[in-house]
Amino acid sequence: MTTFRYLERRSADLHVVAEWSSASAEVYPVGPRRLVIELSRPVPEGITSDTLRQVGRHLDDMVGEFNEVLAVGGHRTMVRRYTEDRLASLPPDGDAFHRGLLDIHEDLDRRGEASPTRVMAEAMRIPEETMRACLRIARRHAHSQGSA
Repeated sequence: MTTFRYLERRSADLHVVAEWSSASAEVYPVGPRRLVIELSRPVPEGITSDTLRQVGRHLDDMVGEFNEVLAVGGHRTMVRRYTEDRLASLPPDGDAFHRGLLDIHEDLDRRGEASPTRVMAEAMRIPEETMRACLRIARRHAHSQGSA
């Protein structure tokens, strides 16, 4: 008799449900046989590539849980994903972008991250020195806006 197991993840924007079948238990690690993606709120553009990246993160977690994979470096991964999501929500440029970069850096610092700049660089997949330069520009931009 085939049995099914369901795992789900929710975030502010979406609900993901995965279904596994006991019939594929001989394979390791095994992924789900069915995946349901549901937007939690009305989103005019629907399911986008950004949505699918979030689904991929949820799916990775659920596959690990189903296969009882130990989460090595789980905190670091969680912080990087949080930072990626915050960065993805920034506008492409302008004052709000610069303020947003600084806000993310300050938030990571308040949360006790040893190197917020490193975390942001990893999340953006750029060298740390490039991230430092971006933050310097953002600080200068913010300072010039504040004195104007």
